[in-house]
Amino acid sequence: MAIPTAAFVCDPHTPEYQRDLREIHRELRDEHPVYYNAERELWMISRYDDVKAALLDEATFSVERLEEAKMLPPMLVYLDGPRHDALRNLVSRGFTPRRVASLEGQVRSLAGGLLDAMNADAPVDLMSQFASQLPSCVIAALIGIPEERRPIFLHHTEEMLQAGVDGNDIRDPAAAIFAQFSELLNERRKERRDDLMSALLDAEIDGEALSEAELLGFCFLLVVGGNDTTMNLIGNGLALLMDHPEARRTLLDDPSRLPPAIEEMLRIEAPTQALPRCTTRDVELHGVRIPADSRVFLHFGAANHDERAFDDPGRFDIARNPNRHLSLGQGSHFCMGASLARMEARVAFETFLERFPQYAIEDTGRWVTSRWARSHPELRARLR
Repeated sequence: MAIPTAAFVCDPHTPEYQRDLREIHRELRDEHPVYYNAERELWMISRYDDVKAALLDEATFSVERLEEAKMLPPMLVYLDGPRHDALRNLVSRGFTPRRVASLEGQVRSLAGGLLDAMNADAPVDLMSQFASQLPSCVIAALIGIPEERRPIFLHHTEEMLQAGVDGNDIRDPAAAIFAQFSELLNERRKERRDDLMSALLDAEIDGEALSEAELLGFCFLLVVGGNDTTMNLIGNGLALLMDHPEARRTLLDDPSRLPPAIEEMLRIEAPTQALPRCTTRDVELHGVRIPADSRVFLHFGAANHDERAFDDPGRFDIARNPNRHLSLGQGSHFCMGASLARMEARVAFETFLERFPQYAIEDTGRWVTSRWARSHPELRARLR
């Protein structure tokens, strides 16, 4: 049911936002393509062309001016310009196609081990026992987080999903993550290993080593991005296949069709629904003026359902082509770990569907209250 314009309020901090997401996004696109929530002092852009243009216009829609950039150590998602490019080029060496391909056997083994540990005769939670565990193990191994510390990092990164909601502050889980990495970096200074932490300690830009703040920022970004995005892609994908049995049958018959199916999962239920920017100047859009120094949410999730850009956007079409979704960003801030996330998801669905083709999820309609993520709190299932 459409929300009446006169009564329309969009507040990503509320449970109703996730519950009524499709209707809210439709109202935003059609009636309020430039929307302002005065209580939150938050602007929102929701149409596909507008969101894409803003992502590519980094001189106008800045990340460095955001309040988060002032709270946290320097990290790629809160840097603009040459310093961002230099740091990104440095860390992207850990995500080359060759490096990602070399990890597939390890990811497949991890996925098989997680499935082996499940009791097929009792209900399981696919979020906590599979969707969150697989990417957590993979990114932790890449970074160099010891196995015994991985649950601590996973706990705090999941807390980040609800940051900004009901008084939850991003600084609390962030501080806990930074404290853990500070200890681990000190250990690596004494003894290098074959991991990204060691590589970052030895890295230089223009003959200078990374600062302590940059090292912490890199590690923080890698663990949060590596956990949450892929966890939600896998969880949302399993729920979508539960709700669309014909798509599940197609993939069971032909797993080679998984790559385009994963792109459609990313489009329909973007793991990251929106991210903020700060305007560096006044912006005129659809007859509305957004003042300089305004906080603006770019709504990837709403843009991905824009009928101006996609035919029948509400339909889950695992063969959709082309599929120019914005779920992984655009421009210089395009998701650095996109190839790793796609590979992990493909392996996760291949192994899970082969093992439990008739799985049944009890309820796919519950969502975590989050201003930016699309995530199920749990997915209680019977494995068959």
